[in-house]
Amino acid sequence: MLGAVFFSVELPLSAVGAAPAQIQPWVYDSMLELAAEGYLELPSRPLGNYSRQELSVMVGKALNAVEKNRTGTLADEYARITRLLVMDEVELKLAQEQEAVAVKRCGTAKAKAARAAEMYLRRSLQGQNRLEVMEPLKAKNDEAQAGLEYAARDYAEAQSRVKQRSRMLEYARKKQESLLTSLNGADGSSSGTELPDKSEQNAVLENAGRLRAEFLPELEANGSLDKISARQQLASNLPVKDVPDQAFKLDTELRVDSGRSSGDHGQGTRTRARVRLYPDYNIDNNWHIKGMVEWQKALSGPKYSKDGKVNFDRYYVSGNIGQVQTDIGAFGSLMAEGNIYDSKFEGVRLAAGKPVRYTLEAGKADYEGMKHTYDLAADYESAAYKVGAAYYHFAYDNDQKQYIYMGNYHHNLGIFDLGGMLLRGRESGNDGRTGYVFSLAYAPQNSWRPYTYNSWLKYYYQPRSTYVNHTMNGMAGAMSGRGGFKGWGWGCNYNLPDDWSLGLELYHLQDLDIGHSSNTIWGSVTKYFKNYRE
Repeated sequence: MLGAVFFSVELPLSAVGAAPAQIQPWVYDSMLELAAEGYLELPSRPLGNYSRQELSVMVGKALNAVEKNRTGTLADEYARITRLLVMDEVELKLAQEQEAVAVKRCGTAKAKAARAAEMYLRRSLQGQNRLEVMEPLKAKNDEAQAGLEYAARDYAEAQSRVKQRSRMLEYARKKQESLLTSLNGADGSSSGTELPDKSEQNAVLENAGRLRAEFLPELEANGSLDKISARQQLASNLPVKDVPDQAFKLDTELRVDSGRSSGDHGQGTRTRARVRLYPDYNIDNNWHIKGMVEWQKALSGPKYSKDGKVNFDRYYVSGNIGQVQTDIGAFGSLMAEGNIYDSKFEGVRLAAGKPVRYTLEAGKADYEGMKHTYDLAADYESAAYKVGAAYYHFAYDNDQKQYIYMGNYHHNLGIFDLGGMLLRGRESGNDGRTGYVFSLAYAPQNSWRPYTYNSWLKYYYQPRSTYVNHTMNGMAGAMSGRGGFKGWGWGCNYNLPDDWSLGLELYHLQDLDIGHSSNTIWGSVTKYFKNYRE
């Protein structure tokens, strides 16, 4: 049984030679069956050499293991064997695809070998002994016969894999049915471990399937299943069918958000509804056509120029040119984690490299008065930390320029992430100024699941020259005319079932010129849809 506990019994040497005449043969048979089920590890000597007292110790431990397994782990076993069934079904499907290819190749190789052999033998029997005739025929025949051997070998292995996978799958299904019966408390149910009366080879495969299902947690923990699967794939040169991804995918985001900003830079309260559609058309499993369509409507408070209008805001092609990930068109750009810019970018983006990832963007940021933009970033990430550096160049229609240098470091603290970012910005005709952002994030593994959350805390000190269009929902934009801003920000996202999400953000900021402050609270409710399964 899955999750069974193994026990090793060390017994005294005095047990040797004991003659338990009062022990009935069925006792030994029952103990052997328990051992076969994995509840008892047999000692080194035959069971008949142990006294009744010593046998009772073994039986007691085995019964404890049975009871522990029966009450505590059957549901876990059922979950694991169900997951194994899915993998088995997929592997059987792929093995059958390989077998179909092998059958076709073997048939072609047989016909080719037969033609070559007939030509060679026919000329030989006819007494043809000219080297310029016979040597090419012999070489062609040898090549065809070797090809037939390879094709026949591939076919034999493919057929063997299909039979093996079929039997493995059959046993796993029986095991699943048995576990479900046990969970339901049915009386007299089979344990699902009896072997049918088959040939020796079939019995070997049945035992292999039983043991694999039995020791699934241990085999997964030590990587044995991955090694077995990899060995089987490496032993075969047969292809599997290239199944294309779904051609058209559509992600949809419906959001209602509301924010209130108070203080000297406050802008009152605004509530809006927003709909975003993210289409993705797969051209050839490499190149994609992607985009974003947006509609937003102010329900209360100030309205923007695009209020109530449908905007085709993103439109670009994305794919790989060799080892270079390429985006061309109008796409979203997140510069310096959004501390510099977070919006539309028209142009080209190239990214490549391992372990250092280099990214180049060239074109124009979607910001009032922007003429052209380019930036170059380099990032390295390991299990313990992440480091990055970048240069951003912005040129405006009035011939003003803005240059920003960025250095970034994040350290992994388990479920927490500690980060620091240094920004050096300079505008034409002005001295450069230095800014920074410190962050602490709580992002546990699988924080995307329902009833989980993630959050972040940041401290900002950013002069006007260190940002263009900040990602925050605070008043950073309103303070750009007052030298920039400093202050705190906090945010949290909580996930609900059925792809619902709640968001909350708080900001307390001051401008750098006068010191006037602003407090912001912003919340959102979001629902996600998609027309595909991941």
